[in-house]
Amino acid sequence: MNKVFEDEFMDLQSGLISLCIEVVRQKISKVYAYCSNEKKSKMFNAFFDVNGEIKTLDQLGVPDELAFQFLKIGTEDLEKVDDICTKHNMPIPTEMKLYYEVESGKFDAEYKYEEVCSAKTGKNAGEVFIEWVSEIRG
Repeated sequence: MNKVFEDEFMDLQSGLISLCIEVVRQKISKVYAYCSNEKKSKMFNAFFDVNGEIKTLDQLGVPDELAFQFLKIGTEDLEKVDDICTKHNMPIPTEMKLYYEVESGKFDAEYKYEEVCSAKTGKNAGEVFIEWVSEIRG
């Protein structure tokens, strides 16, 4: 992989994490950002670890208007994922799960490149997001 691609791709992911931190405006320990980036649909959402409890935007009391704006901006940023990958002739991930520990600054990510949300798989992005929230809650 070339350094320019890695830098641009990391900058985009950092921007998504920053967006998550800005929307919550309270002390959180971890951010979990979900990006579904299929050919026919895109979705962005996030949930958070607050004092050891996993909470969604709704559970954190983020006003609906702000939550909708957050989801819209994050989803629009997924177009940039396509642009960066195409520009550098890299495969475009269909799913990204981003993890960020606020205090340590530790970042990790999981990527998938096969269809995750489609008629073929029988799942939509909302279902996959809710499954991930449940998995992290344990």
